[in-house]
Amino acid sequence: MNFFVSKAANLFAQNRLLKFIILCLTVGYVFNSLLVNRALKYQKIVLVPPHMTGTIEFVQGKPTETYIHDIGRRVVMLAANYSPATARKQFDELLVYYAPESYPDASRSLYSLAGRVEDAQVSSVFFPESFKQKENHIDIFGNIKQFTGNTFIENRSATYRLEYKIIDGKFEVVSLLEQ
Repeated sequence: MNFFVSKAANLFAQNRLLKFIILCLTVGYVFNSLLVNRALKYQKIVLVPPHMTGTIEFVQGKPTETYIHDIGRRVVMLAANYSPATARKQFDELLVYYAPESYPDASRSLYSLAGRVEDAQVSSVFFPESFKQKENHIDIFGNIKQFTGNTFIENRSATYRLEYKIIDGKFEVVSLLEQ
């Protein structure tokens, strides 16, 4: 690149050209970063996990109401529908959903319940009727029927409160209590 007679003038021209190229690359990099940030903000993640009936979407890091209802229904069904033959297996599967800080207490109470279910030969069936979702919990209202062997024990209404948190897209149960 020798447009000018003097070597110094050629070096200054090269320097200006290089500065212009660096400026163009910087502007392109900033523009690309803004577009990537915008794309991440509006991205949708669609999951179809096992045991779920529909798709689960996270928009801007927050799950849809359908996902919360489906997972809440699954958790309550694992906790409230049991028989002496299935109680331990279902409670094992339920404990997978618990948050690490809630796991020890939940494990202790669920395995204690499994022991009582096996000893008394009690079966329980829960029929959910309505879901009320709040910020970090779901109230699930329904009917419980309990049996011992083939003998009907009781039919009553019950409301379960499922407190949860979502960390990095993972649903974690904080507590599940019958009210």
